[in-house]
Amino acid sequence: MNYKKSFNFLKSLPSKLNSFYKRKSISGIRVNNKSKSKKDFDPVTNFDKSFEKYIRSLINKNFPKDSIIGEEFKDKLSSNNLKWSIDPIDGTRAFVIGAPTWSNLVSLSYFEKSILGLANFPELNKYYLNDKINSYVFKNGKKSILRSSNNNNLKTIKIIGNFHGTLSYERQRKVIKKFGWSFRLAGFDALNYCLLAEGNVDAVIEANLKPYDILPLIPIMKNSGAIVTNWKNEPAEKGGNILATSNKILHNKILKLLKPFAKK
Repeated sequence: MNYKKSFNFLKSLPSKLNSFYKRKSISGIRVNNKSKSKKDFDPVTNFDKSFEKYIRSLINKNFPKDSIIGEEFKDKLSSNNLKWSIDPIDGTRAFVIGAPTWSNLVSLSYFEKSILGLANFPELNKYYLNDKINSYVFKNGKKSILRSSNNNNLKTIKIIGNFHGTLSYERQRKVIKKFGWSFRLAGFDALNYCLLAEGNVDAVIEANLKPYDILPLIPIMKNSGAIVTNWKNEPAEKGGNILATSNKILHNKILKLLKPFAKK
């Protein structure tokens, strides 16, 4: 694989995506419910589909032999062990109501291991990106290296998370009770993990994530010093119930607390 070409491609995306968003915004938002159940609301907008088509076209142009998976369209499969992942709008609910915390997520995996990730926040005018060694946040033209915190004191850590309706109220209550006042339910989507990489949050606990929700964020977090697995301490690339923490000591402590909830 051509690592430099892939990194430069991801670095070039934010300006293209932001310009695309401004052009597309003229047409307005159209919202549909893609849930098969009338009781649930799983929003998808014309922007979700347009963003993904646009990103796919750029990947196909620059990396025609690579696989592509995304939220809105069928997978494109190849046999070269390079796979791009796209979540065109991570946080569609936030996007629909006008909250600025939604993002474009794109990643590259090699042999099913996520190695490069981009989290672009058009409304916040910043994006997160990693290289082989470090992770960075680019805001208003300035570049800063990310470093997760070294706090492993369960009494003083800051935890945010979201169970996305997959745990019963009783199980949610029991999980939150394990951590007391330090746990806060928050619906910031990818921004949760970016805040962790920046050192502003010590742990993120979430349930029922799809691969494209987490793949771009894995290398960004890891290269900041953070740890990310599922609740069973397995690789996070397949999604599911995710635990991300700022350091290994804290990760092991929280894994022990989550063990009763990690069982099927």
